[in-house]
Amino acid sequence: MERDNYLLITTRNNTGILQRITGLFSRRFYNILSTVAAQDLNSEFSHLIIVVRGDANVVRQVEKQVSKLHDVLEVEVLDPDHIVLREHLMLKVRRTEETGTQLVTIANVFHADVLSVSKESMVLELSGTPKTLDSFVDLCKPYGIMQMLRTGAMAMATD
Repeated sequence: MERDNYLLITTRNNTGILQRITGLFSRRFYNILSTVAAQDLNSEFSHLIIVVRGDANVVRQVEKQVSKLHDVLEVEVLDPDHIVLREHLMLKVRRTEETGTQLVTIANVFHADVLSVSKESMVLELSGTPKTLDSFVDLCKPYGIMQMLRTGAMAMATD
């Protein structure tokens, strides 16, 4: 059964490691749904969260191949039932005098922040699950989305 799989990859923080990892996916025709990379508290290491869709065989193959790469220290397939999962969204929405209050109401329901308000637009910010962000975007669409920036999934094991 295909599903989204979250790989936590710990690497040495060396130049080109992200390119080598994504190149491996590309050469094997595995599609990366999202990737987030960040330096560890110890600047010698980085953590990557890569989301790939596939069945257990695909994930096992990806895990084996990535773990063979130089500078990769550990590859962990996170259990989706035991993670905290978040994405981050910034949305620039068209606003008028009439719609400004409605947009603030939507933002308040989702606990989104209003970062900027101008005569013609409003910039909103929200962190949450992918499903929550999708719902927020759907509610803002009728107002006219001018620009959207969305991170990939960040996931952390709860155990």
